[in-house]
Amino acid sequence: MKNLSKSLFEIFGFVLAAMIIVISPSTAWSADKIDIRYLVQDKKVIPVTCRIGYWEITDIKLPDLVVTNKQKTPVTVDQVDVIGKVSGIETVRLQISGKPLSEAITGTADMLNKQELPLPSVQLSFGKVALPEGMFSGNATAARGQSVLLPLSKIAYLHHVGHVKIDGMEIKLTMKSGGKKTVSSFPVQLTPYKVKGKYIFPVKGDVQMAFLPLSYIHHRGSASQEFAMDIVGANQKDAPSFTAISSSKPKTLSDYSIWGREVMAIGDGVVSEVGEKFPEELMSAPSKFSEPGYAISIIKKLITKIGWTNAVAGNYVIIDHRNGEFSVYCHLQEGSIRVKPGDKVNKAMVIAKVGNTGNSGAPHLHFQLMDSQNFFTANGLPMMFENVPAQVMIAEFPVNGNTLSFSDSIFSTVP
Repeated sequence: MKNLSKSLFEIFGFVLAAMIIVISPSTAWSADKIDIRYLVQDKKVIPVTCRIGYWEITDIKLPDLVVTNKQKTPVTVDQVDVIGKVSGIETVRLQISGKPLSEAITGTADMLNKQELPLPSVQLSFGKVALPEGMFSGNATAARGQSVLLPLSKIAYLHHVGHVKIDGMEIKLTMKSGGKKTVSSFPVQLTPYKVKGKYIFPVKGDVQMAFLPLSYIHHRGSASQEFAMDIVGANQKDAPSFTAISSSKPKTLSDYSIWGREVMAIGDGVVSEVGEKFPEELMSAPSKFSEPGYAISIIKKLITKIGWTNAVAGNYVIIDHRNGEFSVYCHLQEGSIRVKPGDKVNKAMVIAKVGNTGNSGAPHLHFQLMDSQNFFTANGLPMMFENVPAQVMIAEFPVNGNTLSFSDSIFSTVP
């Protein structure tokens, strides 16, 4: 179970250890001498929200900014203050400066300036990037016409627990130029989101939902995968524990209880895209696919033959639910896909079986919801299911959330 975009950075010799999301307003904020905008176009900043009893939890990935100097005198970004607001009033403040800020700026600028990563790899992690002309500054100082990239999401998240949820955000940049300090304010529009469709969970039985959105180091680091999850088996026969994903010392794919389990369409819709050319034979030996780097080596060989999406996601299906939401089912078993593009599907219709194809460390179903068909540039969307209530997060308290997210893993028996 791997973060698809993180491993792609490993493919090409660079590990992006941070998580990036951006917002795309209709126009960028501008001043006469300094221009500040988002790194990625057409992106939404969607907070994770969860109410447990009387407590409201709000968790927001910080947007990455591009600061362009339009004056003669060099400009240095000295400090970033991220302010979370409730009804326009400051409620929480996060300050970023010094070494964490400078190291993040240098590392990300170096990676993008070298242009060693293919565009799909960059998009999978960042989204629809809008790079400035020329190279980014290698540090926090921009000469005239030069830009500084502030990869804020590489440094921290804005997390708040209180009796109210954060509903607004502002970023203040303290900058030095010509011996003077100025503070520029950049408003951030949050996009609250609750799933539109009435969906069911894509598999039945005992499952573990792993690497949920509050597992910062995994799916949430990518654009379309921000709210994704990996679904593996639980309560498996002959397994060493309830939480084990396979029997002891697995030798074949069938030693993993999730492998071969039927995958269902979560709701009515039309199949918009299918990939079914990944040979599962290459990922059939646990002694091989569990080794670090093995899946990556296979993907590198297959990209030119079967395309980026099929190589990375393995065999997959994307369904358009005709409400602005697209469901994605990845790592499917070779030869198991029962639908083709253009087919109409109904809720609970079996479309494939769980497999072990693509960027996978063990049989599992990678599932996510997006706002467009493009696996590389779409926004990830929060998701909930009619037959998996929010109470599975913490059964002892009333829970209301916009995504199954309160812990890194949730165990449940899905009817």
